[in-house]
Amino acid sequence: MITVTAIHLPDLLSLEDMEVLRRNVSPPRKEASLKFVRQQDAQRGLIGELLVLHRLRTHYQLQDHQIQFEQNKYGKPYLHNQPDIHFNVSHAGEWIVCADGNVPVGIDIEQIRPIDFGIAQRFYTEPEYQLLMNAPESEQLTTFYALWTLKESYIKFVGKGLSLPLDSFSVLQNDNHEYQVSSAKPIDMASFFRHLPIDSKYQLAVCAGEPLSLLPLIMLDWTELIP
Repeated sequence: MITVTAIHLPDLLSLEDMEVLRRNVSPPRKEASLKFVRQQDAQRGLIGELLVLHRLRTHYQLQDHQIQFEQNKYGKPYLHNQPDIHFNVSHAGEWIVCADGNVPVGIDIEQIRPIDFGIAQRFYTEPEYQLLMNAPESEQLTTFYALWTLKESYIKFVGKGLSLPLDSFSVLQNDNHEYQVSSAKPIDMASFFRHLPIDSKYQLAVCAGEPLSLLPLIMLDWTELIP
C-alpha cells in the first residue's frame, strides 16, 4: 500500500534548527543544502530526505547501514539492495510530501498561483488543452494544476525525468472516471492515479503501480523526523 507523509513548514527555521537538519542527512544532501541561495529551498530539500529516512526506519525497520541512496540515469533516487521499497518526494511553497510503498510511485505537489495558460498550449496535449479551455473560467486555474500534478507524478513514477516530455502523453479520465495515460508510444507500466486534498491553495497528485482506492495521508511535524 502507498502511504503519503506530509510536513507543513510555513516559516523559515532558525540557523540552529538548520544545523540539526544537516547533522541528520547524508553528506551529499548536506553539501547540496549549503549551495542554495534561498533558505526555504535548502530546508525543503533537507526535510524531504529526512521524511524518506523516517519512513525507512519506522515503517520498513531499516537500520542506517541498510540505507544507501543511489540514482538512476535520469536522476530518480532509489535504495541500493532494496528493490521492493520505492519512494518519491515533492515540495512546493509551505509543503514537503513523500510517497512510499512496495511498487513504483511518483508524487507531485504544486502551489496554485495565477499563470499564463499559454504554458498549457506548450506542455499539454491537444485533448488536455481542450479540457482546460472548456472548463468554466472559475475552474480553469484549478484544472490547470490538477492536470499538471497528474502529469508530473506520472513522469516521476516512470522515473525518466525530462527525457519524457510533458506533451508526449495525456492523463485524462475515462468513461469510468478513472485517470488513464494515453501515448503514441507503447506504455510499459500500468499506472493508477489519485488526487489528495491537502490544502485549498495546493494540488497534490500521486501515481503508482497499484490501485489507489485508499491512500493514507500522515501529517508530521518536522521535529518528529529527528532520530
